[in-house]
Amino acid sequence: MRVCHSLLKFAYPEGVWTGLCENCLESTDKTRVKVEKEELAGTPGKCKLCGSKTDLYPVELRIPNFSKGVVTENTMLCKKCLDAAGESYVKFKREQAHGHRHH
Repeated sequence: MRVCHSLLKFAYPEGVWTGLCENCLESTDKTRVKVEKEELAGTPGKCKLCGSKTDLYPVELRIPNFSKGVVTENTMLCKKCLDAAGESYVKFKREQAHGHRHH
């Protein structure tokens, strides 16, 4: 997904690419849908992905851990990053459904 980091906006005005796994994208998209349905209120703070100071929303991420297997952790993301993750997730699912292959 593309993230517009405030500290890098002059060097990368179109944003930088950040890789999230399928599970993280899915979880982020679920949070985005809740925000759009106004089921979730934002909390002021600094976004973990882009660093912008705005309202944030909790996203449950499953992080691989060698000693514990998988650790579930909540991270706070802004609406802009939620939207970017949602776009990436929809695109990923569309490509997966159409059997996207490189020839």
